[in-house]
Amino acid sequence: MQNGEIARSLENIVALLEIKGEEHYRVLAYQRAAESVAAAGRQVGELEDVRELPHVGETTSGVIRELAAGRTPEILSELLSEIPPGLVEVTRLPNVGPRTAGRLWRELGVTGVEELAAVEGGRISALKGFGKKSEDRILEAARTYNSAERRMLLDDATELGERLLAFVRDCPETEQAEVAGSLRRQRETVGDLDLVAASEKPGSLAVAFAGAEFVDEVVAHGSTKVSVKTAGVDVDLRIVSPEHYGALLHHFTGSQAHNIVLRERAVKMGYNISEYGLAREGTGEYEPVATEEDLYQKLGLPYIPPELREDAGELEAAEEGRLPDLLEVGDIRGDLHVHTNYSDGQGTIESMAEAAIELGYEYLVFCDHSQSLRVANGLSPERLREKLAAVRKADGEYGEIRLLCGSEVDILKDGSLDYEDALLAELDFVVASVHTSFGIGEEAMTERVVRAMDNPHVRTIAHPTGRVLNRREPYEVNVSRLIEEAERTGTELELNAYPDRLDLSVPYVREAIGRGVRITIDTDAHDERALGFMKYGVSQARRAWVEKGSIINCLPWPEFEQYLKAGK
Repeated sequence: MQNGEIARSLENIVALLEIKGEEHYRVLAYQRAAESVAAAGRQVGELEDVRELPHVGETTSGVIRELAAGRTPEILSELLSEIPPGLVEVTRLPNVGPRTAGRLWRELGVTGVEELAAVEGGRISALKGFGKKSEDRILEAARTYNSAERRMLLDDATELGERLLAFVRDCPETEQAEVAGSLRRQRETVGDLDLVAASEKPGSLAVAFAGAEFVDEVVAHGSTKVSVKTAGVDVDLRIVSPEHYGALLHHFTGSQAHNIVLRERAVKMGYNISEYGLAREGTGEYEPVATEEDLYQKLGLPYIPPELREDAGELEAAEEGRLPDLLEVGDIRGDLHVHTNYSDGQGTIESMAEAAIELGYEYLVFCDHSQSLRVANGLSPERLREKLAAVRKADGEYGEIRLLCGSEVDILKDGSLDYEDALLAELDFVVASVHTSFGIGEEAMTERVVRAMDNPHVRTIAHPTGRVLNRREPYEVNVSRLIEEAERTGTELELNAYPDRLDLSVPYVREAIGRGVRITIDTDAHDERALGFMKYGVSQARRAWVEKGSIINCLPWPEFEQYLKAGK
């Protein structure tokens, strides 16, 4: 098994343990192991001791070794003998977590998605804790679910894409290669992968790719196109001579809508455009285009970055010299929302600080959960003050970075906050967010968040719509109203960079920036590795046409310190 497959098997164990109702600490051990495997820089089967990975102990290392060797570990066999395997698929439905799946199994006999879809109306809402709305959402999700359409999160797609791209680039026949498609455009989720390569020996490269060890099935094999399946994902490799590379890369990067409007522009200029290059209208003879820059230049445009290619006004902006100077990962100076082992994080204050130093950050804000979120080991006021003292002590010990103590404070159902104002005033930075009572309706939810924004201590609203990609739809909230209130109150909105959130979504980020509301891009990291998720938040900001002046945590430390002192 490759790392991605091992991580998915470990996540299946996590889901089965949660369905069974195992203790949180045991579930967390396998979740941490899955995250460590997914983030490993090399195949774990090649490691002499799997315990080299962070957060992998004796028990989980044995399970990982079994999986790497292609064997089913004992814990997975035992769980599958007790729990119907189809319930794992049920947990992947939007709005259905493992605990809910477990109840549906124990109380209604549901063992898979098809059985859930066939449940009669009224049976779920009759269960304690379920209402008509939640039943409708669950049944709709089950009845429209298609596992074949399940899309990869951006981090999973990136990991797989980079591994395949490295293989292609390492082949001696390859002169250039790049990932194309929705992954190159950094869409929130990715359905399949497209690779484009330039080679003078396309047939040899095609043979090498089709015969690679990661290939599970060869779907089609020609001299210029190979289609395979790997880890359940469809992958296409298209090969062209170097002089045609730019046109092919542009064509298969897309989007389709962008390609159509560019094609219309070409026609007005007397050209036909295709994956083969540019041809004078009526000739049918295509001039090769070696680079994307050349393609745009021939059509009278500057280069348009892949993230902007969605037919969202990018051609007009390019023509008028209004393309944004897009945010870069290197513009980020700090992370304003990370967790530690004081609540549900895995890293310590020190280990997270050292990881942030490696990223070149100037400041880091620790925002562990507040007291009401017991499932996440939320901090009582006493424990928060204890952590505040620990952060102050650590801040004095690091010269390379400033360490600040904040909190991710729960917005309670009535819009009040989970700590008293006097305690919030002691903190450096307050992030407020909703974690409970998602089904109260748009008007009540909107007023709930607005009340929190009116609090003078709240600096940013974290993951403002509460969505979890592939798992939970956004709760009902008037985001445009939140953007208006953010402008009024001087509150920032967060673009949460965690790959299963990416919340705010791109249209709302663009709307907020258009109103002059500034954004924080935060990883919500619960371990050192997840600090690296910042690149996914930046990629979504780029898709929203964001420049660094709109991002709070692009401020260098002296300016960020002044921002904190100025208050809202």
